Amino acid sequence: MNIYDKANAAKRLQENEDFKAVTGWIEADIFAAFKSTKIGNSEELSNVHALSHGFKLVTDRIAKYIEQGKFESAKDEER
Repeated sequence: MNIYDKANAAKRLQENEDFKAVTGWIEADIFAAFKSTKIGNSEELSNVHALSHGFKLVTDRIAKYIEQGKFESAKDEER
């Protein structure tokens, strides 16, 4: 799969209403887990942080595929 295919697939996914809803639910679940963590429970807090970080990596990677596609497209137009 080339960068344009990845960018287009990532864009479709990012704009998909079901995907938006599911990512919103996940973010809400992570925040609820954070809020329910008792003060001083560093292990649980660390687990919630890892979950949040992993989720952010996925959403950031989707955005990066789109950004790379735009960058390559702009480079192609300059040629």
